[in-house]
Amino acid sequence: MKSCFSDLPVKDGKSGSWKLDTFEITTDKALTLALRAECTGNTDEFIPPGRYRRLSNGWDVVMSNTPMEIRTCQDFIERATGRVLINGLGLGMVLHAILQKDDVTHVTVIEKEQDVINLVAASFATDLRVEIINADAMEYCPPAGVTYNACWHDIWTDFATANLAQMDKLESKYRDICDWQGSWGREECEQKLIEFQNLEAD
Repeated sequence: MKSCFSDLPVKDGKSGSWKLDTFEITTDKALTLALRAECTGNTDEFIPPGRYRRLSNGWDVVMSNTPMEIRTCQDFIERATGRVLINGLGLGMVLHAILQKDDVTHVTVIEKEQDVINLVAASFATDLRVEIINADAMEYCPPAGVTYNACWHDIWTDFATANLAQMDKLESKYRDICDWQGSWGREECEQKLIEFQNLEAD
């Protein structure tokens, strides 16, 4: 499945303030990142040498196909089957990965930013299993009677305790109409909340 992440079908481009491009981690840069990861104890700091893709809005990197991003969506990719809903298109990395599975029969993707759709959607236009809808995930209402085998909520750019309320709201919305669901970074956000609460208690 590694090639699913390294060989993304999307093309570099720009739409509005959004940009999709390719960047390289050199051997020297990777060594620097490895030293930083060792100092901080955060293995997610390390990125092996190679070429990667990233989606940015202005100066802010929203998503990339680096190891941390891959690690945090593996559970969903393994569980995705049948009818699937994804909140957040991003680079199309997760969408591309689950489309390699023959047992995935239909994927609905909800994406708030039309510019992101402009950059990414064309790469999946020939796969009839894919439906991309321009809507806010927090406001979108699934059609009456529809059910999903798996739902994945990935509308956040970083790990923050403030994300948890939105995760709870989304998971509550889909609880009765999907067999399994998950939210990107929930475990990391919950850990941050615990750390914050411990600081307050001291």
